[in-house]
Amino acid sequence: MKPDVLVELKSLRLHGMAGAWADLVEQGGGGEEAGIESSRWLIEHLLQAEGTDRRCARSATR
Repeated sequence: MKPDVLVELKSLRLHGMAGAWADLVEQGGGGEEAGIESSRWLIEHLLQAEGTDRRCARSATR
């Protein structure tokens, strides 16, 4: 199952990016637009890296 990009952005408190993603999906016909889908892997990878980095930083401060 693909991660929900919008949910991930919001969970990382990246609300501006979440709004921009929602706008792109809406303009692209529900995310099926070739441009959105071809970029999804990059966004998902960046979200995973950001989440990992934040968890590591949180662990380091404990």
